[in-house]
Amino acid sequence: MNASPRGLMMWMLLTASLGACAPEEAVEDFLPVARVEAELPAGGWRVLMPGGGGPIRGITRRADGVLIGGASWGHGIDVWTSTNGGASWALHGSVANNPNVEFGDVTMRAIPGTRTLFCAFREYSGGQWRVTITRSDNDGDSWVYDSTVVGPTTRFVGAPFLFQRGNGDLQVYYDSELLAAQGGFPGHQWIAMQGRQGTTGAWNAYGTVTVSRDKRAGALSREGMPTVVQLAGDRIMAVVEGVEGFPTGGARANVINAVQSWDGGRTWDDSLRRTVYASRIDPGSGRRYNAYVPYSIRVGNGPVGVAFCSDEDKAGPPDLSSAPVDQRSCHVGFVLTTTNFETWSAPSPIWTGTSRNYTPGLFERAPNDVIAIIDGLGTQRVMVR
Repeated sequence: MNASPRGLMMWMLLTASLGACAPEEAVEDFLPVARVEAELPAGGWRVLMPGGGGPIRGITRRADGVLIGGASWGHGIDVWTSTNGGASWALHGSVANNPNVEFGDVTMRAIPGTRTLFCAFREYSGGQWRVTITRSDNDGDSWVYDSTVVGPTTRFVGAPFLFQRGNGDLQVYYDSELLAAQGGFPGHQWIAMQGRQGTTGAWNAYGTVTVSRDKRAGALSREGMPTVVQLAGDRIMAVVEGVEGFPTGGARANVINAVQSWDGGRTWDDSLRRTVYASRIDPGSGRRYNAYVPYSIRVGNGPVGVAFCSDEDKAGPPDLSSAPVDQRSCHVGFVLTTTNFETWSAPSPIWTGTSRNYTPGLFERAPNDVIAIIDGLGTQRVMVR
Protein backbone atom coordinates (compact mmCIF):
# COMPACT_ATOMS: atom_id res chain seq x y z
CA MET A 1 0.00 0.00 0.00
CA ASN A 2 1.13 3.51 -0.71
CA ALA A 3 2.28 5.66 2.22
CA SER A 4 2.22 9.37 1.41
CA PRO A 5 4.11 11.97 3.43
CA ARG A 6 1.79 13.74 5.85
CA GLY A 7 2.56 17.10 4.28
CA LEU A 8 1.21 15.92 0.92
CA MET A 9 -1.86 14.13 2.21
CA MET A 10 -5.09 15.80 1.21
CA TRP A 11 -8.44 14.23 0.38
CA MET A 12 -12.02 14.57 -0.89
CA LEU A 13 -14.96 12.90 0.88
CA LEU A 14 -17.71 11.36 -1.21
CA THR A 15 -21.01 10.17 0.25
CA ALA A 16 -23.72 7.87 -0.98
CA SER A 17 -27.06 6.55 0.10
CA LEU A 18 -26.96 3.02 0.41
CA GLY A 19 -1.03 -3.84 -2.57
CA ALA A 20 -1.63 -4.26 -5.88
CA CYS A 21 -1.09 -8.00 -6.19
CA ALA A 22 1.58 -8.70 -8.78
CA PRO A 23 4.53 -10.73 -9.38
CA GLU A 24 -11.11 -27.99 1.18
CA GLU A 25 -13.56 -27.78 3.60
CA ALA A 26 -16.93 -29.08 4.76
CA VAL A 27 -19.89 -26.69 4.72
CA GLU A 28 -22.25 -26.79 7.67
CA ASP A 29 -26.01 -26.52 7.25
CA PHE A 30 -27.64 -23.31 8.43
CA LEU A 31 -31.16 -21.98 8.29
CA PRO A 32 -32.00 -20.37 4.94
CA VAL A 33 -31.19 -16.68 4.64
CA ALA A 34 -33.03 -14.06 2.63
CA ARG A 35 -31.85 -14.01 -0.97
CA VAL A 36 -33.52 -10.79 -2.08
CA GLU A 37 -31.60 -7.57 -1.56
CA ALA A 38 -33.14 -4.12 -1.71
CA GLU A 39 -31.92 -1.78 -4.42
CA LEU A 40 -29.79 1.18 -3.44
CA PRO A 41 -31.39 4.60 -3.92
CA ALA A 42 -30.90 6.15 -7.34
CA GLY A 43 -28.50 8.98 -7.97
CA GLY A 44 -24.81 9.53 -8.37
CA TRP A 45 -22.09 10.46 -5.92
CA ARG A 46 -21.40 14.05 -4.91
CA VAL A 47 -18.42 15.68 -3.23
CA LEU A 48 -18.74 16.09 0.52
CA MET A 49 -15.16 17.18 1.22
CA PRO A 50 -13.08 18.50 -1.69
CA GLY A 51 -9.68 18.48 0.02
CA GLY A 52 -7.77 18.20 3.27
CA GLY A 53 -6.23 15.60 5.53
CA GLY A 54 -7.96 12.52 6.83
CA PRO A 55 -7.86 8.75 7.22
CA ILE A 56 -7.00 6.39 4.38
CA ARG A 57 -9.39 3.57 3.55
CA GLY A 58 -10.70 2.48 6.96
CA ILE A 59 -13.12 4.35 9.27
CA THR A 60 -14.89 3.22 12.43
CA ARG A 61 -17.23 4.92 14.93
CA ARG A 62 -16.27 5.63 18.54
CA ALA A 63 -18.62 5.08 21.46
CA ASP A 64 -19.52 8.79 21.44
CA GLY A 65 -20.45 8.74 17.74
CA VAL A 66 -17.29 10.45 16.48
CA LEU A 67 -15.79 8.94 13.30
CA ILE A 68 -12.16 7.89 13.59
CA GLY A 69 -9.52 6.42 11.30
CA GLY A 70 -5.79 6.30 10.71
CA ALA A 71 -3.28 7.08 7.98
CA SER A 72 0.41 6.30 7.64
CA TRP A 73 2.85 8.96 6.47
CA GLY A 74 5.78 6.55 6.30
CA HIS A 75 7.47 6.43 9.69
CA GLY A 76 4.36 7.13 11.71
CA ILE A 77 0.61 6.67 11.91
CA ASP A 78 -1.70 9.63 12.49
CA VAL A 79 -5.18 9.46 13.99
CA TRP A 80 -7.97 11.49 12.36
CA THR A 81 -11.44 12.24 13.78
CA SER A 82 -14.60 13.81 12.40
CA THR A 83 -17.52 15.17 14.41
CA ASN A 84 -19.67 16.01 11.37
CA GLY A 85 -20.02 12.72 9.55
CA GLY A 86 -16.84 13.05 7.52
CA ALA A 87 -17.39 16.54 6.08
CA SER A 88 -14.14 17.62 7.75
CA TRP A 89 -11.39 15.92 9.76
CA ALA A 90 -8.92 16.91 12.46
CA LEU A 91 -5.68 15.36 13.66
CA HIS A 92 -6.18 13.50 16.94
CA GLY A 93 -2.79 12.25 17.98
CA SER A 94 -0.68 9.36 16.84
CA VAL A 95 -0.72 5.56 17.02
CA ALA A 96 3.00 5.04 16.37
CA ASN A 97 6.20 6.85 15.40
CA ASN A 98 9.54 5.20 14.68
CA PRO A 99 12.22 6.42 12.26
CA ASN A 100 13.47 2.84 11.83
CA VAL A 101 10.09 1.40 10.80
CA GLU A 102 7.97 1.90 7.70
CA PHE A 103 4.28 1.71 8.55
CA GLY A 104 1.35 1.10 6.20
CA ASP A 105 -2.05 -0.50 5.60
CA VAL A 106 -3.70 1.11 8.63
CA THR A 107 -7.15 -0.05 9.71
CA MET A 108 -9.23 0.46 12.87
CA ARG A 109 -12.20 -1.25 14.49
CA ALA A 110 -14.24 -0.13 17.50
CA ILE A 111 -15.68 -2.73 19.87
CA PRO A 112 -19.41 -1.95 20.31
CA GLY A 113 -20.53 -0.99 23.80
CA THR A 114 -17.00 -0.07 24.92
CA ARG A 115 -14.44 2.69 24.52
CA THR A 116 -11.96 0.15 23.12
CA LEU A 117 -10.58 0.44 19.60
CA PHE A 118 -8.02 -1.71 17.84
CA CYS A 119 -5.65 -0.47 15.14
CA ALA A 120 -3.92 -2.97 12.85
CA PHE A 121 -1.11 -2.18 10.40
CA ARG A 122 1.91 -3.65 8.69
CA GLU A 123 5.50 -2.85 9.66
CA TYR A 124 8.67 -3.17 7.62
CA SER A 125 12.07 -2.94 9.30
CA GLY A 126 15.43 -4.60 8.79
CA GLY A 127 14.23 -6.45 5.72
CA GLN A 128 11.34 -8.09 7.58
CA TRP A 129 7.55 -7.67 7.65
CA ARG A 130 5.04 -8.06 10.43
CA VAL A 131 1.37 -7.37 11.20
CA THR A 132 0.97 -5.47 14.45
CA ILE A 133 -2.04 -4.58 16.62
CA THR A 134 -2.32 -1.62 18.98
CA ARG A 135 -5.21 -0.88 21.34
CA SER A 136 -6.91 2.16 22.81
CA ASP A 137 -9.23 1.94 25.81
CA ASN A 138 -10.17 5.64 25.76
CA ASP A 139 -11.77 6.16 22.32
CA GLY A 140 -8.48 6.63 20.51
CA ASP A 141 -7.01 9.34 22.74
CA SER A 142 -3.96 7.17 23.47
CA TRP A 143 -2.64 3.83 22.22
CA VAL A 144 -0.62 0.91 23.59
CA TYR A 145 0.98 -2.10 21.93
CA ASP A 146 -1.39 -5.06 21.94
CA SER A 147 0.19 -7.90 19.97
CA THR A 148 1.99 -9.12 16.86
CA VAL A 149 -0.22 -11.33 14.70
CA VAL A 150 2.46 -12.63 12.33
CA GLY A 151 6.14 -11.97 11.71
CA PRO A 152 8.81 -10.87 11.59
CA THR A 153 9.32 -12.64 8.25
CA THR A 154 11.21 -11.89 5.06
CA ARG A 155 8.11 -12.92 3.07
CA PHE A 156 5.48 -10.22 2.71
CA VAL A 157 2.60 -10.04 5.20
CA GLY A 158 0.38 -6.97 5.36
CA ALA A 159 -2.88 -5.20 4.49
CA PRO A 160 -4.70 -6.38 7.65
CA PHE A 161 -8.46 -6.04 8.08
CA LEU A 162 -10.15 -6.35 11.47
CA PHE A 163 -13.52 -8.11 11.68
CA GLN A 164 -15.62 -9.05 14.70
CA ARG A 165 -17.60 -12.24 14.29
CA GLY A 166 -21.18 -12.43 15.54
CA ASN A 167 -20.06 -14.39 18.61
CA GLY A 168 -17.69 -11.56 19.58
CA ASP A 169 -14.43 -13.11 18.38
CA LEU A 170 -11.97 -10.62 16.88
CA GLN A 171 -10.37 -11.75 13.62
CA VAL A 172 -7.54 -10.40 11.48
CA TYR A 173 -7.47 -11.04 7.72
CA TYR A 174 -4.22 -10.23 5.89
CA ASP A 175 -2.07 -10.78 2.78
CA SER A 176 0.43 -13.58 3.26
CA GLU A 177 3.25 -14.68 0.98
CA LEU A 178 4.40 -16.65 4.02
CA LEU A 179 1.28 -18.84 4.15
CA ALA A 180 1.50 -19.57 0.41
CA ALA A 181 5.16 -20.55 0.69
CA GLN A 182 4.40 -22.77 3.69
CA GLY A 183 1.71 -24.40 1.55
CA GLY A 184 4.21 -25.21 -1.18
CA PHE A 185 3.57 -22.21 -3.46
CA PRO A 186 6.47 -19.74 -3.13
CA GLY A 187 5.87 -16.62 -5.18
CA HIS A 188 2.12 -16.82 -4.56
CA GLN A 189 0.18 -14.76 -2.02
CA TRP A 190 -2.94 -15.92 -0.19
CA ILE A 191 -5.35 -14.34 2.25
CA ALA A 192 -4.83 -15.61 5.81
CA MET A 193 -7.01 -15.25 8.90
CA GLN A 194 -6.18 -15.57 12.57
CA GLY A 195 -8.58 -14.97 15.43
CA ARG A 196 -9.04 -14.63 19.15
CA GLN A 197 -11.65 -15.97 21.50
CA GLY A 198 -13.29 -12.67 22.31
CA THR A 199 -11.09 -9.62 21.92
CA THR A 200 -8.04 -10.53 24.01
CA GLY A 201 -5.41 -13.25 24.14
CA ALA A 202 -3.41 -15.11 21.55
CA TRP A 203 -4.34 -15.13 17.87
CA ASN A 204 -4.73 -18.91 17.83
CA ALA A 205 -8.46 -19.56 18.21
CA TYR A 206 -8.74 -20.69 14.57
CA GLY A 207 -5.18 -21.63 13.69
CA THR A 208 -4.07 -19.89 10.49
CA VAL A 209 -6.94 -20.22 8.01
CA THR A 210 -6.47 -19.97 4.24
CA VAL A 211 -9.34 -17.69 3.24
CA SER A 212 -8.86 -16.99 -0.45
CA ARG A 213 -6.61 -18.48 -3.14
CA ASP A 214 -6.96 -19.65 -6.73
CA LYS A 215 -6.81 -23.46 -6.61
CA ARG A 216 -6.90 -24.09 -10.36
CA ALA A 217 -4.00 -26.23 -11.56
CA GLY A 218 -1.20 -24.06 -12.88
CA ALA A 219 -2.81 -20.76 -11.86
CA LEU A 220 -0.81 -17.99 -10.23
CA SER A 221 -2.63 -17.09 -7.03
CA ARG A 222 -1.76 -13.66 -5.68
CA GLU A 223 -4.56 -12.18 -3.59
CA GLY A 224 -4.56 -9.22 -1.22
CA MET A 225 -6.31 -6.22 0.32
CA PRO A 226 -9.10 -8.22 2.04
CA THR A 227 -12.27 -6.72 3.49
CA VAL A 228 -14.99 -8.83 5.12
CA VAL A 229 -18.74 -8.31 5.53
CA GLN A 230 -21.40 -10.24 7.43
CA LEU A 231 -24.29 -11.56 5.33
CA ALA A 232 -26.50 -13.42 7.80
CA GLY A 233 -25.61 -15.15 11.04
CA ASP A 234 -22.24 -16.82 10.54
CA ARG A 235 -22.35 -16.42 6.76
CA ILE A 236 -19.66 -13.92 5.77
CA MET A 237 -17.99 -12.75 2.56
CA ALA A 238 -14.38 -11.76 1.91
CA VAL A 239 -13.69 -9.46 -1.06
CA VAL A 240 -10.09 -9.37 -2.28
CA GLU A 241 -7.82 -8.04 -4.98
CA GLY A 242 -6.19 -10.62 -7.21
CA VAL A 243 -4.43 -11.10 -10.50
CA GLU A 244 -5.57 -13.24 -13.40
CA GLY A 245 -4.49 -16.80 -12.79
CA PHE A 246 -3.53 -17.08 -16.44
CA PRO A 247 -2.32 -14.18 -18.63
CA THR A 248 -4.55 -12.33 -21.07
CA GLY A 249 -2.60 -10.95 -24.00
CA GLY A 250 0.69 -11.83 -22.37
CA ALA A 251 0.10 -10.05 -19.04
CA ARG A 252 -1.86 -10.63 -15.85
CA ALA A 253 -4.35 -7.90 -14.96
CA ASN A 254 -5.75 -7.16 -11.52
CA VAL A 255 -9.24 -8.54 -10.89
CA ILE A 256 -11.55 -8.55 -7.87
CA ASN A 257 -12.68 -11.81 -6.28
CA ALA A 258 -14.99 -12.85 -3.46
CA VAL A 259 -15.43 -16.02 -1.42
CA GLN A 260 -17.88 -16.94 1.33
CA SER A 261 -17.86 -18.80 4.64
CA TRP A 262 -20.85 -20.40 6.36
CA ASP A 263 -19.20 -20.84 9.76
CA GLY A 264 -17.80 -17.45 10.69
CA GLY A 265 -14.51 -17.84 8.82
CA ARG A 266 -13.41 -21.24 10.09
CA THR A 267 -13.76 -22.72 6.59
CA TRP A 268 -14.39 -21.15 3.17
CA ASP A 269 -16.68 -22.49 0.46
CA ASP A 270 -14.85 -22.54 -2.88
CA SER A 271 -18.13 -23.29 -4.68
CA LEU A 272 -19.12 -19.71 -3.85
CA ARG A 273 -15.90 -18.17 -5.13
CA ARG A 274 -16.84 -15.47 -7.63
CA THR A 275 -15.20 -12.82 -9.78
CA VAL A 276 -16.71 -9.60 -8.49
CA TYR A 277 -15.32 -7.57 -11.36
CA ALA A 278 -12.88 -8.08 -14.24
CA SER A 279 -12.34 -5.11 -16.54
CA ARG A 280 -12.75 -5.24 -20.32
CA ILE A 281 -10.01 -6.36 -22.72
CA ASP A 282 -8.18 -3.68 -24.70
CA PRO A 283 -8.63 -4.56 -28.39
CA GLY A 284 -5.32 -2.93 -29.31
CA SER A 285 -3.03 -4.88 -26.99
CA GLY A 286 -5.24 -7.87 -26.26
CA ARG A 287 -4.60 -7.28 -22.56
CA ARG A 288 -7.20 -6.84 -19.85
CA TYR A 289 -7.55 -3.56 -17.99
CA ASN A 290 -7.17 -3.65 -14.21
CA ALA A 291 -9.60 -3.61 -11.27
CA TYR A 292 -7.87 -3.36 -7.91
CA VAL A 293 -7.78 -2.23 -4.23
CA PRO A 294 -11.43 -3.12 -3.48
CA TYR A 295 -13.32 -2.20 -0.32
CA SER A 296 -16.60 -3.93 0.56
CA ILE A 297 -19.47 -2.90 2.78
CA ARG A 298 -22.89 -4.34 3.60
CA VAL A 299 -25.44 -1.55 3.29
CA GLY A 300 -28.05 -2.10 5.99
CA ASN A 301 -29.59 -5.49 5.41
CA GLY A 302 -29.35 -5.04 1.66
CA PRO A 303 -26.67 -5.53 -0.96
CA VAL A 304 -22.92 -5.73 -0.64
CA GLY A 305 -21.24 -2.78 -2.35
CA VAL A 306 -17.62 -2.71 -3.50
CA ALA A 307 -15.57 0.37 -4.39
CA PHE A 308 -12.43 -0.17 -6.48
CA CYS A 309 -9.92 1.47 -8.82
CA SER A 310 -9.84 0.70 -12.56
CA ASP A 311 -7.92 1.93 -15.59
CA GLU A 312 -10.38 0.59 -18.16
CA ASP A 313 -11.53 4.00 -19.42
CA LYS A 314 -8.02 5.35 -20.04
CA ALA A 315 -6.65 5.93 -23.53
CA GLY A 316 -4.09 3.41 -24.66
CA PRO A 317 -3.14 0.01 -23.29
CA PRO A 318 -3.73 -1.10 -19.69
CA ASP A 319 -1.21 -0.34 -16.98
CA LEU A 320 0.87 -3.26 -15.79
CA SER A 321 -0.46 -4.65 -12.51
CA SER A 322 3.11 -4.43 -11.17
CA ALA A 323 3.47 -0.70 -11.98
CA PRO A 324 4.00 1.71 -9.06
CA VAL A 325 0.73 3.10 -7.75
CA ASP A 326 1.60 6.71 -8.49
CA GLN A 327 2.29 5.82 -12.13
CA ARG A 328 -1.03 4.07 -12.72
CA SER A 329 -4.01 5.83 -14.26
CA CYS A 330 -7.41 5.07 -12.73
CA HIS A 331 -10.87 6.21 -11.80
CA VAL A 332 -12.94 4.86 -8.90
CA GLY A 333 -15.92 2.62 -9.60
CA PHE A 334 -18.63 0.80 -7.67
CA VAL A 335 -20.49 -2.49 -8.05
CA LEU A 336 -23.04 -4.20 -5.83
CA THR A 337 -24.73 -7.55 -5.45
CA THR A 338 -28.05 -7.90 -7.25
CA THR A 339 -30.65 -10.63 -6.60
CA ASN A 340 -28.33 -12.68 -4.41
CA PHE A 341 -24.86 -12.58 -2.91
CA GLU A 342 -23.34 -14.40 -5.90
CA THR A 343 -24.22 -12.01 -8.73
CA TRP A 344 -22.93 -8.50 -9.28
CA SER A 345 -24.10 -5.39 -11.09
CA ALA A 346 -22.38 -3.53 -13.90
CA PRO A 347 -20.00 -0.83 -12.60
CA SER A 348 -20.97 2.78 -12.01
CA PRO A 349 -18.55 5.67 -11.36
CA ILE A 350 -17.80 7.13 -7.95
CA TRP A 351 -14.99 9.49 -8.98
CA THR A 352 -13.66 10.39 -12.44
CA GLY A 353 -12.34 13.88 -11.74
CA THR A 354 -8.68 12.83 -11.57
CA SER A 355 -6.69 9.84 -12.82
CA ARG A 356 -4.31 9.30 -9.89
CA ASN A 357 -6.24 7.54 -7.12
CA TYR A 358 -5.83 4.64 -4.71
CA THR A 359 -7.38 2.68 -1.83
CA PRO A 360 -11.03 3.79 -1.74
CA GLY A 361 -12.88 3.09 1.51
CA LEU A 362 -16.59 2.91 2.35
CA PHE A 363 -18.42 3.69 5.58
CA GLU A 364 -22.14 3.69 6.38
CA ARG A 365 -22.90 6.77 8.49
CA ALA A 366 -26.58 5.89 8.85
CA PRO A 367 -28.87 3.40 7.08
CA ASN A 368 -28.39 3.86 3.32
CA ASP A 369 -26.07 6.84 3.89
CA VAL A 370 -22.59 5.85 2.75
CA ILE A 371 -19.43 7.87 2.30
CA ALA A 372 -16.53 6.86 0.07
CA ILE A 373 -13.03 8.01 0.95
CA ILE A 374 -10.44 8.07 -1.82
CA ASP A 375 -6.70 8.43 -1.40
CA GLY A 376 -5.81 10.80 -4.22
CA LEU A 377 -2.05 10.32 -3.73
CA GLY A 378 -1.70 13.90 -2.58
CA THR A 379 -5.39 14.88 -2.55
CA GLN A 380 -7.78 12.94 -0.33
CA ARG A 381 -11.40 12.96 -1.48
CA VAL A 382 -14.66 12.16 0.24
CA MET A 383 -17.85 11.44 -1.69
CA VAL A 384 -21.44 10.78 -0.70
CA ARG A 385 -24.22 9.21 -2.74
